[in-house]
Amino acid sequence: MRVSRRSMLKGSALAGAVAATPAVAAMASPVPLVVFDSRIPESAAFAAAKDTQRAIDLALGAADAARAIKFPQVVTGLTRWSDWTALRGVMEAQGLRLSDEIRAAAPLSGRTHLFLWTMTAR
Repeated sequence: MRVSRRSMLKGSALAGAVAATPAVAAMASPVPLVVFDSRIPESAAFAAAKDTQRAIDLALGAADAARAIKFPQVVTGLTRWSDWTALRGVMEAQGLRLSDEIRAAAPLSGRTHLFLWTMTAR
């Protein structure tokens, strides 16, 4: 995963807001909905590392995943490009906007078509 200047600035701004007040800290860190595909080792490892109760496995069906996304504040995923583009339209219709998108390296499988992405509420 590459670290960009934009993500560093976002991180420092977020850290400053979190340090400022407990109320801001509570609002600044909503639990993300994690989207992954358990058939891809890197994607499954990504979901396991997030340690969240809110996760959608695309191996169970993309149509089911699209129906399961109901107005979250933050959605993050490590998926194939085709899954990402299909889900992106559903999430944009619910008011989420793209905040980060990176082509991810996949050392376990040698795949080059995985994308790490995050969408947040406006």
